Amino acid sequence: MFGRNLSSFWAATALAACALTSGRAALAAETKSFVVSWFLQAANSYDGDCPDGINPLPEDMFRIELRSIGLPDNQIEEIVGGVNGGDATPEVEDTLVNRGRHNGKPMNAYTYPETVPDVGFHEVKGKYAYGFNLDGKETATNYEDPDTHEKGVDNQYWRALGCNINHRGTRTERPAEWSLHWELNRNSMPAWLISVTADDFTKDGDVTVNLYKALERVSRDANGYVRADSTFRIDPDPRWQNTLHGKIKDGAISITQPHEVHLSGDPYMLTDLDMTKAQARLKINADDGTIEGVLGGYIPWRRVLFIYGSSGWNSETMLGTDIPGAYHALKRHADAYPDPKTGMNTAISTAFRIVGIPAYVVRMDAKAE
Repeated sequence: MFGRNLSSFWAATALAACALTSGRAALAAETKSFVVSWFLQAANSYDGDCPDGINPLPEDMFRIELRSIGLPDNQIEEIVGGVNGGDATPEVEDTLVNRGRHNGKPMNAYTYPETVPDVGFHEVKGKYAYGFNLDGKETATNYEDPDTHEKGVDNQYWRALGCNINHRGTRTERPAEWSLHWELNRNSMPAWLISVTADDFTKDGDVTVNLYKALERVSRDANGYVRADSTFRIDPDPRWQNTLHGKIKDGAISITQPHEVHLSGDPYMLTDLDMTKAQARLKINADDGTIEGVLGGYIPWRRVLFIYGSSGWNSETMLGTDIPGAYHALKRHADAYPDPKTGMNTAISTAFRIVGIPAYVVRMDAKAE
Protein backbone atom coordinates (compact mmCIF):
# COMPACT_ATOMS: atom_id res chain seq x y z
CA MET A 1 0.00 0.00 0.00
CA PHE A 2 2.76 2.36 1.06
CA GLY A 3 4.79 1.40 -2.01
CA ARG A 4 1.89 2.17 -4.32
CA ASN A 5 1.38 5.54 -2.63
CA LEU A 6 5.08 6.31 -2.90
CA SER A 7 5.04 5.42 -6.57
CA SER A 8 2.06 7.70 -7.10
CA PHE A 9 3.86 10.47 -5.22
CA TRP A 10 6.96 10.27 -7.40
CA ALA A 11 4.86 10.06 -10.55
CA ALA A 12 2.95 13.19 -9.54
CA THR A 13 6.23 14.91 -8.66
CA ALA A 14 7.68 14.02 -12.05
CA LEU A 15 4.60 15.38 -13.85
CA ALA A 16 4.77 18.57 -11.83
CA ALA A 17 8.45 18.95 -12.69
CA CYS A 18 7.68 18.49 -16.39
CA ALA A 19 4.92 21.04 -16.20
CA LEU A 20 7.21 23.49 -14.42
CA THR A 21 9.98 22.95 -16.96
CA SER A 22 7.51 23.39 -19.81
CA GLY A 23 6.19 26.57 -18.21
CA ARG A 24 9.70 27.96 -17.83
CA ALA A 25 10.46 27.16 -21.47
CA ALA A 26 7.31 28.98 -22.52
CA LEU A 27 8.19 31.92 -20.30
CA ALA A 28 11.69 31.97 -21.79
CA ALA A 29 10.30 32.53 -25.29
CA GLU A 30 10.77 36.14 -26.37
CA THR A 31 8.64 38.17 -28.75
CA LYS A 32 9.71 41.29 -30.61
CA SER A 33 7.03 43.33 -32.35
CA PHE A 34 7.07 45.94 -35.09
CA VAL A 35 4.79 48.16 -37.15
CA VAL A 36 5.44 48.15 -40.90
CA SER A 37 6.85 51.52 -41.92
CA TRP A 38 7.59 50.68 -45.58
CA PHE A 39 6.20 48.07 -47.96
CA LEU A 40 7.57 48.35 -51.49
CA GLN A 41 8.31 46.43 -54.63
CA ALA A 42 11.73 44.83 -54.10
CA ALA A 43 13.52 46.73 -56.86
CA ASN A 44 17.01 45.78 -58.03
CA SER A 45 18.05 48.10 -60.85
CA TYR A 46 21.57 48.18 -62.22
CA ASP A 47 23.34 49.08 -65.44
CA GLY A 48 22.57 46.62 -68.20
CA ASP A 49 19.49 44.94 -66.72
CA CYS A 50 17.27 46.56 -69.39
CA PRO A 51 19.31 46.01 -72.57
CA ASP A 52 16.41 47.08 -74.79
CA GLY A 53 16.18 50.38 -72.95
CA ILE A 54 13.85 52.01 -70.44
CA ASN A 55 10.19 52.09 -71.44
CA PRO A 56 9.03 55.39 -72.94
CA LEU A 57 7.16 57.86 -70.77
CA PRO A 58 3.38 58.09 -71.32
CA GLU A 59 3.50 60.88 -73.91
CA ASP A 60 5.75 58.75 -76.13
CA MET A 61 3.62 55.69 -75.42
CA PHE A 62 0.57 57.71 -76.46
CA ARG A 63 2.24 58.36 -79.81
CA ILE A 64 2.97 54.66 -80.33
CA GLU A 65 -0.54 53.56 -79.33
CA LEU A 66 -2.34 56.25 -81.31
CA ARG A 67 -0.28 55.37 -84.35
CA SER A 68 -1.19 51.70 -83.87
CA ILE A 69 -4.91 52.54 -84.13
CA GLY A 70 -4.32 54.40 -87.39
CA LEU A 71 -4.28 58.10 -86.47
CA PRO A 72 -2.09 60.30 -88.73
CA ASP A 73 1.07 61.81 -87.25
CA ASN A 74 -0.13 65.42 -87.46
CA GLN A 75 -3.26 64.59 -85.46
CA ILE A 76 -1.20 62.56 -82.96
CA GLU A 77 1.18 65.45 -82.34
CA GLU A 78 -1.73 67.81 -81.85
CA ILE A 79 -3.23 65.46 -79.25
CA VAL A 80 0.00 64.68 -77.43
CA GLY A 81 1.06 68.31 -77.50
CA GLY A 82 -2.08 69.14 -75.56
CA VAL A 83 -1.27 66.82 -72.65
CA ASN A 84 0.76 69.56 -70.94
CA GLY A 85 2.00 67.45 -68.04
CA GLY A 86 -1.45 66.06 -67.27
CA ASP A 87 -3.24 69.44 -67.40
CA ALA A 88 -4.93 68.69 -70.70
CA THR A 89 -8.08 70.15 -72.22
CA PRO A 90 -11.21 67.99 -71.81
CA GLU A 91 -11.11 67.17 -75.51
CA VAL A 92 -7.50 65.92 -75.39
CA GLU A 93 -8.10 63.98 -72.17
CA ASP A 94 -11.22 62.37 -73.62
CA THR A 95 -9.34 61.31 -76.76
CA LEU A 96 -6.54 59.67 -74.79
CA VAL A 97 -8.74 58.07 -72.15
CA ASN A 98 -10.81 56.56 -74.97
CA ARG A 99 -7.91 55.54 -77.21
CA GLY A 100 -9.04 51.89 -77.20
CA ARG A 101 -10.89 50.56 -80.21
CA HIS A 102 -13.54 47.84 -80.54
CA ASN A 103 -15.19 47.39 -83.92
CA GLY A 104 -13.89 50.84 -84.77
CA LYS A 105 -15.56 52.51 -81.79
CA PRO A 106 -13.59 54.39 -79.08
CA MET A 107 -13.26 52.50 -75.77
CA ASN A 108 -12.01 53.55 -72.32
CA ALA A 109 -8.39 52.40 -72.18
CA TYR A 110 -8.47 51.95 -68.41
CA THR A 111 -11.73 50.03 -68.18
CA TYR A 112 -11.00 47.95 -71.29
CA PRO A 113 -7.17 47.85 -71.65
CA GLU A 114 -7.32 44.96 -74.09
CA THR A 115 -8.84 47.33 -76.67
CA VAL A 116 -5.48 49.12 -76.82
CA PRO A 117 -2.89 47.22 -78.91
CA ASP A 118 -0.01 45.61 -77.03
CA VAL A 119 2.94 47.65 -78.25
CA GLY A 120 5.34 45.73 -76.02
CA PHE A 121 6.98 46.90 -72.78
CA HIS A 122 10.72 46.36 -72.53
CA GLU A 123 11.36 43.70 -69.91
CA VAL A 124 14.09 43.18 -67.33
CA LYS A 125 16.65 40.73 -68.72
CA GLY A 126 19.34 41.05 -66.08
CA LYS A 127 20.60 38.13 -64.02
CA TYR A 128 19.69 39.35 -60.53
CA ALA A 129 16.39 40.08 -58.81
CA TYR A 130 15.12 39.76 -55.25
CA GLY A 131 12.80 36.93 -54.36
CA PHE A 132 12.58 33.18 -53.92
CA ASN A 133 12.45 30.00 -55.96
CA LEU A 134 8.72 29.51 -55.54
CA ASP A 135 8.20 26.55 -57.87
CA GLY A 136 11.42 24.61 -57.21
CA LYS A 137 12.56 24.95 -60.82
CA GLU A 138 15.34 26.80 -62.63
CA THR A 139 14.45 28.16 -66.07
CA ALA A 140 15.55 30.90 -68.44
CA THR A 141 12.92 33.23 -66.96
CA ASN A 142 14.32 32.91 -63.43
CA TYR A 143 16.77 35.15 -61.58
CA GLU A 144 19.46 34.85 -58.95
CA ASP A 145 18.90 36.70 -55.67
CA PRO A 146 21.69 39.30 -55.29
CA ASP A 147 21.95 38.79 -51.51
CA THR A 148 21.45 35.06 -50.93
CA HIS A 149 22.48 33.93 -54.44
CA GLU A 150 19.55 31.52 -54.47
CA LYS A 151 18.94 30.50 -58.06
CA GLY A 152 15.62 29.90 -59.79
CA VAL A 153 14.13 33.07 -58.28
CA ASP A 154 10.59 33.77 -59.52
CA ASN A 155 9.81 37.48 -59.79
CA GLN A 156 7.88 38.05 -62.98
CA TYR A 157 6.35 41.26 -61.65
CA TRP A 158 9.83 42.75 -61.70
CA ARG A 159 10.44 41.38 -65.21
CA ALA A 160 7.19 42.91 -66.47
CA LEU A 161 7.53 46.45 -65.10
CA GLY A 162 11.10 46.85 -63.85
CA CYS A 163 12.16 48.75 -66.98
CA ASN A 164 9.71 51.57 -66.25
CA ILE A 165 11.56 54.62 -64.94
CA ASN A 166 9.27 54.97 -61.92
CA HIS A 167 9.96 51.35 -60.87
CA ARG A 168 13.73 51.70 -60.93
CA GLY A 169 15.37 51.40 -57.54
CA THR A 170 17.65 49.43 -55.25
CA ARG A 171 17.67 48.21 -51.67
CA THR A 172 18.48 51.73 -50.49
CA GLU A 173 16.83 53.79 -53.24
CA ARG A 174 13.08 53.27 -53.16
CA PRO A 175 11.16 53.05 -56.47
CA ALA A 176 9.08 56.19 -57.04
CA GLU A 177 5.79 54.51 -57.96
CA TRP A 178 5.52 52.35 -54.86
CA SER A 179 7.03 54.99 -52.56
CA LEU A 180 4.37 57.50 -53.52
CA HIS A 181 1.50 55.04 -53.14
CA TRP A 182 2.73 53.79 -49.77
CA GLU A 183 3.51 57.27 -48.46
CA LEU A 184 0.00 58.46 -49.30
CA ASN A 185 -1.86 55.42 -48.07
CA ARG A 186 -0.19 54.44 -44.83
CA ASN A 187 -1.74 57.52 -43.19
CA SER A 188 -5.26 56.23 -43.88
CA MET A 189 -5.02 52.44 -44.02
CA PRO A 190 -4.87 50.20 -40.93
CA ALA A 191 -1.30 49.55 -39.86
CA TRP A 192 0.37 46.23 -40.64
CA LEU A 193 2.16 44.52 -37.76
CA ILE A 194 4.94 41.96 -37.38
CA SER A 195 5.56 39.87 -34.24
CA VAL A 196 8.56 37.51 -34.11
CA THR A 197 8.80 34.86 -31.37
CA ALA A 198 11.83 32.70 -30.57
CA ASP A 199 13.26 30.93 -27.55
CA ASP A 200 16.54 32.83 -27.95
CA PHE A 201 17.26 35.39 -30.67
CA THR A 202 21.01 34.92 -30.15
CA LYS A 203 20.92 31.21 -31.03
CA ASP A 204 19.89 29.15 -34.03
CA GLY A 205 16.48 27.55 -33.75
CA ASP A 206 12.80 27.73 -34.55
CA VAL A 207 10.97 31.01 -35.01
CA THR A 208 7.37 32.07 -35.47
CA VAL A 209 6.50 35.19 -37.46
CA ASN A 210 3.00 36.63 -37.15
CA LEU A 211 1.69 39.21 -39.59
CA TYR A 212 -1.37 41.16 -38.49
CA LYS A 213 -3.64 43.98 -39.50
CA ALA A 214 -4.10 46.56 -36.73
CA LEU A 215 -7.19 48.45 -35.68
CA GLU A 216 -5.20 51.70 -35.61
CA ARG A 217 -3.35 53.67 -38.25
CA VAL A 218 0.28 54.70 -37.90
CA SER A 219 1.15 58.04 -36.35
CA ARG A 220 4.05 60.33 -37.28
CA ASP A 221 6.80 61.91 -35.26
CA ALA A 222 8.03 65.51 -35.60
CA ASN A 223 10.18 64.54 -38.60
CA GLY A 224 7.30 62.90 -40.45
CA TYR A 225 8.56 59.36 -39.86
CA VAL A 226 6.35 56.60 -38.50
CA ARG A 227 6.45 56.91 -34.72
CA ALA A 228 8.31 54.12 -32.93
CA ASP A 229 7.15 52.35 -29.76
CA SER A 230 3.47 53.04 -30.42
CA THR A 231 0.82 50.57 -29.25
CA PHE A 232 -1.43 48.77 -31.73
CA ARG A 233 -4.34 46.41 -31.20
CA ILE A 234 -4.58 43.36 -33.43
CA ASP A 235 -7.73 43.25 -35.55
CA PRO A 236 -9.62 40.23 -34.18
CA ASP A 237 -10.83 39.24 -37.66
CA PRO A 238 -9.01 35.93 -38.32
CA ARG A 239 -8.73 36.73 -42.03
CA TRP A 240 -5.92 39.19 -41.29
CA GLN A 241 -3.96 37.05 -38.83
CA ASN A 242 -1.10 35.10 -40.41
CA THR A 243 1.29 32.70 -38.69
CA LEU A 244 4.49 31.69 -40.49
CA HIS A 245 6.99 29.16 -39.14
CA GLY A 246 10.69 29.24 -39.89
CA LYS A 247 14.23 29.21 -38.57
CA ILE A 248 16.81 31.59 -37.17
CA LYS A 249 20.37 30.98 -38.29
CA ASP A 250 23.21 33.38 -37.51
CA GLY A 251 20.61 36.01 -36.62
CA ALA A 252 18.80 35.76 -39.97
CA ILE A 253 15.13 34.72 -39.99
CA SER A 254 14.14 32.46 -42.86
CA ILE A 255 10.64 31.31 -43.82
CA THR A 256 11.16 28.67 -46.50
CA GLN A 257 8.00 26.59 -46.16
CA PRO A 258 5.22 28.09 -48.30
CA HIS A 259 2.47 29.92 -46.43
CA GLU A 260 -0.53 32.02 -47.33
CA VAL A 261 -0.56 35.70 -46.33
CA HIS A 262 -3.70 37.83 -46.28
CA LEU A 263 -3.72 41.47 -45.19
CA SER A 264 -6.33 44.15 -45.77
CA GLY A 265 -4.84 47.19 -47.45
CA ASP A 266 -6.16 50.39 -48.96
CA PRO A 267 -8.52 50.78 -51.97
CA TYR A 268 -6.11 53.19 -53.65
CA MET A 269 -3.22 50.73 -53.42
CA LEU A 270 -3.53 47.01 -52.74
CA THR A 271 -7.12 46.49 -51.67
CA ASP A 272 -5.96 43.20 -50.15
CA LEU A 273 -2.57 41.54 -50.07
CA ASP A 274 -3.45 37.95 -51.02
CA MET A 275 -0.20 36.03 -51.36
CA THR A 276 0.18 32.29 -51.83
CA LYS A 277 3.29 30.10 -51.49
CA ALA A 278 4.78 32.98 -49.53
CA GLN A 279 8.37 32.85 -48.27
CA ALA A 280 10.31 35.46 -46.34
CA ARG A 281 13.67 36.39 -44.93
CA LEU A 282 14.05 39.01 -42.24
CA LYS A 283 16.79 40.52 -40.14
CA ILE A 284 16.46 42.46 -36.88
CA ASN A 285 19.00 45.28 -36.84
CA ALA A 286 20.95 45.40 -33.60
CA ASP A 287 21.72 49.12 -33.96
CA ASP A 288 18.18 50.53 -34.00
CA GLY A 289 15.93 47.53 -33.34
CA THR A 290 14.21 47.74 -36.74
CA ILE A 291 13.38 44.74 -38.89
CA GLU A 292 13.90 44.53 -42.63
CA GLY A 293 13.65 41.88 -45.29
CA VAL A 294 11.90 40.45 -48.31
CA LEU A 295 8.47 38.81 -48.58
CA GLY A 296 7.76 36.96 -51.80
CA GLY A 297 5.08 34.78 -53.34
CA TYR A 298 2.31 34.76 -55.92
CA ILE A 299 -0.37 37.46 -56.01
CA PRO A 300 -3.30 37.97 -58.43
CA TRP A 301 -1.91 40.06 -61.25
CA ARG A 302 -5.15 41.98 -61.73
CA ARG A 303 -4.76 43.23 -58.13
CA VAL A 304 -1.39 44.61 -59.16
CA LEU A 305 -2.92 46.28 -62.19
CA PHE A 306 -5.46 47.98 -59.92
CA ILE A 307 -2.59 49.92 -58.30
CA TYR A 308 -1.96 51.65 -61.61
CA GLY A 309 -5.43 51.74 -63.11
CA SER A 310 -7.46 52.85 -60.08
CA SER A 311 -6.82 56.54 -60.71
CA GLY A 312 -6.73 56.27 -64.51
CA TRP A 313 -5.67 59.42 -66.32
CA ASN A 314 -4.05 61.08 -63.31
CA SER A 315 -1.95 58.04 -62.47
CA GLU A 316 -0.88 57.56 -66.05
CA THR A 317 0.16 61.13 -66.87
CA MET A 318 1.63 62.07 -63.47
CA LEU A 319 3.18 58.81 -62.25
CA GLY A 320 4.43 57.69 -65.64
CA THR A 321 3.12 54.16 -66.18
CA ASP A 322 1.21 53.43 -69.36
CA ILE A 323 -1.77 51.49 -67.97
CA PRO A 324 -2.73 49.41 -71.05
CA GLY A 325 0.96 48.62 -71.48
CA ALA A 326 1.13 47.46 -67.84
CA TYR A 327 -1.96 45.33 -68.39
CA HIS A 328 -0.44 43.53 -71.35
CA ALA A 329 2.94 43.10 -69.62
CA LEU A 330 1.46 41.66 -66.42
CA LYS A 331 -0.84 39.34 -68.34
CA ARG A 332 2.03 38.17 -70.55
CA HIS A 333 4.39 37.43 -67.65
CA ALA A 334 1.88 35.96 -65.18
CA ASP A 335 3.26 32.57 -64.21
CA ALA A 336 0.92 30.70 -61.83
CA TYR A 337 -2.60 29.44 -61.21
CA PRO A 338 -4.00 29.05 -64.74
CA ASP A 339 -7.71 29.60 -65.15
CA PRO A 340 -9.29 26.17 -65.79
CA LYS A 341 -11.42 27.54 -68.63
CA THR A 342 -9.06 29.88 -70.46
CA GLY A 343 -5.67 28.50 -69.40
CA MET A 344 -4.52 32.07 -68.71
CA ASN A 345 -2.37 32.45 -65.59
CA THR A 346 -4.15 34.43 -62.90
CA ALA A 347 -1.21 35.13 -60.57
CA ILE A 348 2.27 36.58 -60.90
CA SER A 349 5.37 35.95 -58.83
CA THR A 350 6.72 38.93 -56.95
CA ALA A 351 8.83 40.12 -54.04
CA PHE A 352 8.29 43.05 -51.68
CA ARG A 353 10.73 44.79 -49.39
CA ILE A 354 9.27 45.16 -45.92
CA VAL A 355 10.62 47.41 -43.15
CA GLY A 356 9.29 47.64 -39.59
CA ILE A 357 10.08 49.72 -36.52
CA PRO A 358 9.64 48.67 -32.86
CA ALA A 359 6.08 48.76 -31.58
CA TYR A 360 3.85 47.27 -28.90
CA VAL A 361 1.31 44.81 -30.23
CA VAL A 362 -1.69 43.95 -28.05
CA ARG A 363 -4.51 41.48 -28.55
CA MET A 364 -8.05 42.52 -27.79
CA ASP A 365 -7.80 40.47 -24.59
CA ALA A 366 -4.95 42.88 -23.61
CA LYS A 367 -2.25 40.23 -23.92
CA ALA A 368 0.86 42.06 -25.15
CA GLU A 369 3.22 40.54 -27.69
